[in-house]
Amino acid sequence: MDNVIAYTDDEKEDDIDRDLDVEADADDEHIYPLSDIKIEKGFYTVFELKRKADASAPRIVLDSDFQRENVWNRKRNSELVESVLMGLPLPIFYFSQDKYGRLIVVDGRQRLTALFSYMDGDYALDRLRVLRDLNGKKFGDLTPVQTTRIEDFQIQAHVIIPPTPDRIKYDIFDRVNRGGIALNKQEMRNALYQGRSTRLLNRIVQKPSFINATGSAFVHDKRMKGKYLITRYLAMHLYIAGQIKDDNGKTYVYKGDIDDFLGHAMGRINVMADEEVAELEKMTDTTFDRVKHYLGSDAFRLRGGDRRTPVNMNVFEMIMTSFEGASSELPQDKVAGIIYDVIDSAEFRNNIANHRDGAVNMKWRIDKALGLRQELSRL
Repeated sequence: MDNVIAYTDDEKEDDIDRDLDVEADADDEHIYPLSDIKIEKGFYTVFELKRKADASAPRIVLDSDFQRENVWNRKRNSELVESVLMGLPLPIFYFSQDKYGRLIVVDGRQRLTALFSYMDGDYALDRLRVLRDLNGKKFGDLTPVQTTRIEDFQIQAHVIIPPTPDRIKYDIFDRVNRGGIALNKQEMRNALYQGRSTRLLNRIVQKPSFINATGSAFVHDKRMKGKYLITRYLAMHLYIAGQIKDDNGKTYVYKGDIDDFLGHAMGRINVMADEEVAELEKMTDTTFDRVKHYLGSDAFRLRGGDRRTPVNMNVFEMIMTSFEGASSELPQDKVAGIIYDVIDSAEFRNNIANHRDGAVNMKWRIDKALGLRQELSRL
């Protein structure tokens, strides 16, 4: 999908690899059997959804990990409540049901949050143009008829239910979002796999080690491109360790579907114990420090040419995997030589030119990274 990014004066557009918009080769085509696509239409009252959200074990997920920063203002919230009171239909909501039966809100979170917050008494209606007599009134100030009208209001939702594969979900979300700025795949993953994995990514992208090792390339990142890089690296780490499981509970075998791979990796992190997640975070933090120490803040960029190249996702995952467990007392010139003999090679450039996320090319990069790790350990 073609995502447009707004850059601040401090951020150069060429500082982030455009390939991070694509995330997979454009010619990487898959045929989906109709039996794999499961979408149900449903109607829910606002009261029913709020009850699910307020439960001690919430049955509807409204966490904001995947949401962009443009949160609705009071006027827009009030207009939504006014529309509901007037009985006007709202655009269709899109949910994804996870394997636990919870409804994850992919499109419609801000609308539901606005309604739920009003029902909780968090704000008063403001600047209404039609129901002007309700300006200044909170939910508790409305008449019983008006509160019932809000609670009984029905929304229409399309629910994507298991076992619809992640890749199909991404295609569906892309199509339904084309009227505005579409969610990119990492934003979708953050919607579908909220939990320990998304909280871990939130912490890592804010760490000085990540900011320094990437030359502050993602300080103004609003589309989760930094999180995408880290997800790729963590997925590779867990895959090498044999910790990712497939839907049948067996050791995951990568077959060239990067979306399925990254989704399973995030799902694996979500079921880890807190101690395991903390260890993963510490290891990642230390590895960033090692990379910065030996290769500087341009470590994850392809070298060569007259201009500074963007941060490259394949260089990122290769170097991070190579530096796992590296000592801080190695001869710096030898370290750089070992790493860049591979990164600068025509073989590596060919590997990431086409079908970079195909099974064969992914295996080649993993094997090379493990070989580099061994070489560094022998210095």
